[in-house]
Amino acid sequence: MPDHINIHHPDNRAKYRRERLAIEELRAKVTTLENFLLDAEGDLEAIFTRIERGDEVELHMPSGEVFIVTGKPRK
Repeated sequence: MPDHINIHHPDNRAKYRRERLAIEELRAKVTTLENFLLDAEGDLEAIFTRIERGDEVELHMPSGEVFIVTGKPRK
């Protein structure tokens, strides 16, 4: 059976839990956004690398349309 002298009111614990949950939620959001940005950075790097080499790039849109981008210089 627990036996200790420093007993805090339950409201203090509830506040601590709410703050802890908010911090964990923010950490999860930041991690998700960092991963999204890293993926987007990789995609952009691939697009520009292929264009620089003169290769085609297929951009697949959410609507299902596909746009072909080439690295051919303008005339």
